[in-house]
Amino acid sequence: MFEKIRNRLTLRYAMVMMLLMMAFIVASSTGLLWILYQEEQQDLRSFTEEEAREQVGMYKEKDAFFQLPSKETEDSDHGAKIFYYVFDTNGQMAVAEEPDHVIQSGVLRIIHKWDAADGEVELKKFRLPDGDRAVVMLCSMKIYDGSQVLGTVFVGEDISAYYRMLKMLLIMMIAVSIIFLIIAAFAGHLLAGQAMIPIKQAFFRQREFAADASHELRTPLSVIKLSVEAVQNDKDQKLSSFSTQVLDDMNSEVLRMAKMVTDLLTLARADAGATNIIKEKFNLAAMVETLIRSVQPLAIIKEIKLEMRGEDMLSIMADRERISQLLLILIDNAIKYTPVGGKVDVLLTRTATPKPSVMIAVSDTGEGISENDRKLIFERFYRVDKARSREEGGTGLGLSIAKWIVEVHDGKIKVESTLGKGSSFIVILPL
Repeated sequence: MFEKIRNRLTLRYAMVMMLLMMAFIVASSTGLLWILYQEEQQDLRSFTEEEAREQVGMYKEKDAFFQLPSKETEDSDHGAKIFYYVFDTNGQMAVAEEPDHVIQSGVLRIIHKWDAADGEVELKKFRLPDGDRAVVMLCSMKIYDGSQVLGTVFVGEDISAYYRMLKMLLIMMIAVSIIFLIIAAFAGHLLAGQAMIPIKQAFFRQREFAADASHELRTPLSVIKLSVEAVQNDKDQKLSSFSTQVLDDMNSEVLRMAKMVTDLLTLARADAGATNIIKEKFNLAAMVETLIRSVQPLAIIKEIKLEMRGEDMLSIMADRERISQLLLILIDNAIKYTPVGGKVDVLLTRTATPKPSVMIAVSDTGEGISENDRKLIFERFYRVDKARSREEGGTGLGLSIAKWIVEVHDGKIKVESTLGKGSSFIVILPL
């Protein structure tokens, strides 16, 4: 139990750390890209305006466009280079400082489809023949001589190197984050183990107290029960009706306390792993028939129809005593919480999926159990209707014991219920 809690705490801690690291990586990458884009956008717009002015000056001097000296950004050592194309009003290329030949065709395709406004910078990506991705930023601006349009200048920058660098940085951040996450998970597992030590100690002390107290209470309860019975059976003394009633109430309370002590001792031993499970092969259907006959008087008192349905021969490998205790708890509960004139069914069937198993369904026509109560019904000392449970002699431990018996047999137990119509406790046990 504690190891599961420790693993669950470690998993949650690791998930929180993973989410934080993912948020950090995404925020860092997005921020870096945004800063890069903003800076390069501003620089490229400035280069475009400068290029348009210089082309106007060259046009006035030579009455034609002439190629200007090659321009490279101050960041050319990072691999980002400025290139430009100048087209006349007929769409013919006048001059150009072309980019690397690998991306020339891709850039020209983008220019031929260009529809952005003057001075607007756009980021374009395209695939190269070798499968790599090229990333460029482009800006266009009309060249005016007064009100006369002389042509259009396109200025671009190859920032593929930046993107490759950012991609490598992202991969490195992810790799470092994974390593850090593994280290953090390992450290979290150790810290969770340290945090569980006082909880374990408190739990073990509580469990030992429950076991010791239950064991020690059995003797005085037995003495009180025998004393009450001795007084009740003493024919030489004449007791008033009030005294007789008091003795009857004492006997009922002693019986209830004795049952509670026995249940507590069972659960304490189960927690400590001190309860041995001895499996043997027996006919489950025959056991159910015997149990139904033993509790039939209780059903007759409340005019409840109690019957078994299903197979008459159903062999199972399990602990006979514990399975009998499980069935008795479920059937007894069904009778207690079924109104007068109701019905209790015990259904036995085989199931083939996901593995060969036997299904035991104890159904009643009681008031039903709400969804909130169904989540807590197998908790110790939990009772849906505390006042009624006390009247019926319930302790709130029966279903906890039933759940333990099912789990120790590698089975499953669940409850299905509809308010106002009844409930069904369904047990799946491997054959």
